[in-house]
Amino acid sequence: MSKQLPGHVDNPVMEHRDSIDIDAPPSKVWGMVTALDRYGEWSSENTGGYWRKGPDGEPGTGQVGDMFVGINRRDGEEWKAPVEIIRRVDNEDFAFVTGGLEYNIVLWRYQLAPKGDGTTLTETWTLRKHSPRMVEHGQGEVDQRAHNARTSIRATLEAMKAAAEA
Repeated sequence: MSKQLPGHVDNPVMEHRDSIDIDAPPSKVWGMVTALDRYGEWSSENTGGYWRKGPDGEPGTGQVGDMFVGINRRDGEEWKAPVEIIRRVDNEDFAFVTGGLEYNIVLWRYQLAPKGDGTTLTETWTLRKHSPRMVEHGQGEVDQRAHNARTSIRATLEAMKAAAEA
């Protein structure tokens, strides 16, 4: 199966990835990774969110093409970020892109690999292109978003580990 994801860009602006070993099977970790509405329990920036309704009027469930609106808060500022699920390989690979494929701004990807009786979870943040806010505010905004991503990824991984092992 191809590792190239929808909306792939040859030269992303920047990327950061981090991994953690979790003493829980991939199926348990997978249940957390795909529960976007629960990310507020683990993330230092995301406070939760909701699934958007599809053409059939039903809210998404995390399948490819489903849309989710994440609610984020940092440094006293709150904003919403729509994301589209672009990859789902159960118990292995889950990815979504901020702005959906229409805007294709940031790719968030979670990859799970069995490690003994546990799981290695890798989270990747790939800035595919500058958002309108980054264009307006320049490199300082880009640097701040990259810093936020690095700290948020580490916090999310550690919190997911603690929850999965509890």
